[in-house]
Amino acid sequence: EEVQDFTLRVVNLLGEEIIKEDMQQFVGEYVKTINLNQYKKSIYLLEIQTQDRKINKKLMLF
Repeated sequence: EEVQDFTLRVVNLLGEEIIKEDMQQFVGEYVKTINLNQYKKSIYLLEIQTQDRKINKKLMLF
């Protein structure tokens, strides 16, 4: 398996970063539960960025 650094971010629709986690020298599968209970009902963007890829997902809180 390949060793990678990656950054996980959650931002609101104004682009304000509410969660950021940097992982260094990571190998394997990463599973994380993100608790957004303290944030208002809205749409948030989850961004995972590695050296060569960027994945974006929409999170909707009801």
